[in-house]
Amino acid sequence: MAGSFNDLQRLLIRASKDIPDKALRVMGVEGKKFIDKNFRDQGFTDTSTKKWDARKTTDSFGNDITRYKTNRVGRAGSLNRYGSRNADRAILVGFNTGGDKLKNSFKYSVSQGSKTVVFRTYKPYAARHNEGLDGMPKRQFIGKSEYLNRQIADKIKRELDKTLR
Repeated sequence: MAGSFNDLQRLLIRASKDIPDKALRVMGVEGKKFIDKNFRDQGFTDTSTKKWDARKTTDSFGNDITRYKTNRVGRAGSLNRYGSRNADRAILVGFNTGGDKLKNSFKYSVSQGSKTVVFRTYKPYAARHNEGLDGMPKRQFIGKSEYLNRQIADKIKRELDKTLR
């Protein structure tokens, strides 16, 4: 009976050392997956998914900016160059950018000393889209979310169960 108590004590000591590091890694991985999910869904998921506003397709006079107005350049009523570039493209995805897109620019770093996870991007316009600054509609892709908290809690619980087996 004393051997089983010592085994349990060693297991709990090992778990108390492993879990903080694993929890930080889980937060980073789940946060990155959450950002990718929001770009895939084209909306922000908290308790439900709030879709992003569509791109503007009219000018200040109410004219459609995606179609030719006359037959002078193209066929009147057919898609112009701007319209054909944006027809089936996802929101917040630039035209002809290859892999250098906003959704691919996110990285996270884990700081063991201060026990924090930091997400960053090198795109200067990310905050403008996420927070809706300077007349831009708010298209949030990262922030406080019940869905993310639930995903992190479930994953940490699974990691804890694995450690305590």
